Amino acid sequence: MRTPAPIHHLQRISPWSFRTMVLTGVLAIVANSAVPPTANGLVTPEEINTVRVYKKMAEVTVLVASAYTSTHHITQGNGRGIGSGVLIDEHGSIITNAHVVEGAAHLMVTLHDGTRLPAELVGSDLQSDVALLRIVLPKGKHPHATLGDSDKLEVGQKVLAIGHPFGLGYAMSSGIVSGFGKLIETKQEVFQDRIIQTTAPINPGNSGGPLVDSDDRVIGLNSSILMGAQNIGFAIPINTVKSVVSALQLHGRVIRPWLGIKGKFVTDELRTLIALPMVDGILVQDVDEGSPAEKVGLRAGELDVVIEGEPWVLGGDILVEINGHEVKSTAQYAQVLQSLQANQTIELKIFRDGDFQIRNIMLGERPTSATQHPHPKIDVPPLIPQTLPFSQF
Repeated sequence: MRTPAPIHHLQRISPWSFRTMVLTGVLAIVANSAVPPTANGLVTPEEINTVRVYKKMAEVTVLVASAYTSTHHITQGNGRGIGSGVLIDEHGSIITNAHVVEGAAHLMVTLHDGTRLPAELVGSDLQSDVALLRIVLPKGKHPHATLGDSDKLEVGQKVLAIGHPFGLGYAMSSGIVSGFGKLIETKQEVFQDRIIQTTAPINPGNSGGPLVDSDDRVIGLNSSILMGAQNIGFAIPINTVKSVVSALQLHGRVIRPWLGIKGKFVTDELRTLIALPMVDGILVQDVDEGSPAEKVGLRAGELDVVIEGEPWVLGGDILVEINGHEVKSTAQYAQVLQSLQANQTIELKIFRDGDFQIRNIMLGERPTSATQHPHPKIDVPPLIPQTLPFSQF
């Protein structure tokens, strides 16, 4: 008898097993179609672009070495400062931080190819923390940075910081634009324009180096770090740098109007807690000696108090208007300042002892600060305090 052929029974597949098989197949297809690593190990287009930006920007980033010599009859000490800078044109112009070159007797710049060249200080502005150097470039073509538009920056935008942290050589850190700040005080003076807040780590030696976007445009100049915080650094907007550089090229300094007062904006909390006549405006807490404000009799406060942990000096004049424009907020104050010039006569409206008064005054030219750091050993980004200080005008 012939043996019957075996019967192959079809197995019933549950819906859950079927879905599992389909999913496994899809995953296999996706895995096999993934972008293969390139020869140098890069995988994503973002990584490829980041490396491209770094290579291009490293060529226009320089090491700035500052030499300091003491004239003190006992110490006779010498010191060196180290920071970074950015080559911005084919004529050898370099931007960096003012605190990197402040008080330096000699400046030396090292290009990306190792060439060391002496640098001339064209001008320095401590208030914006911007300095302009010039070197004589060797014959031949030399790349220079493309400057972007910092007014178009958005919170969340990716940025890269390039420089020479601790003088260890070229390095890059990445992060995002995490916010913007205004009227922040450093060891030098007061920023009156917005500054860029970033999560890209900034270390000693990074100061003066470029903060760039994904299209290799310089959108800021790395400058400072926040005291006691992590991954909070600050950069000077490149539009501010452009304005300062234009003035330094023309005059060797930035000519700013000077009234000679320091103060704080009156807050609702202050008006509520203090039993003194108060209006919105700038409460004058100090008047500079020999300033236009002193010459016309503006009065500073004399009563030191602490309100909810914040120090105040009460009893001074309150500046309410300048040339008919209110100065009751940071935005109003900054807008009015941009319209004023040194040696211009202006009208002030102040509030004193419960009454409003009008004073006419000729603004002076704001004096430059004296050198404060004769012996830095390495660039240290200024530490920005966590409380907003005086506004200065």
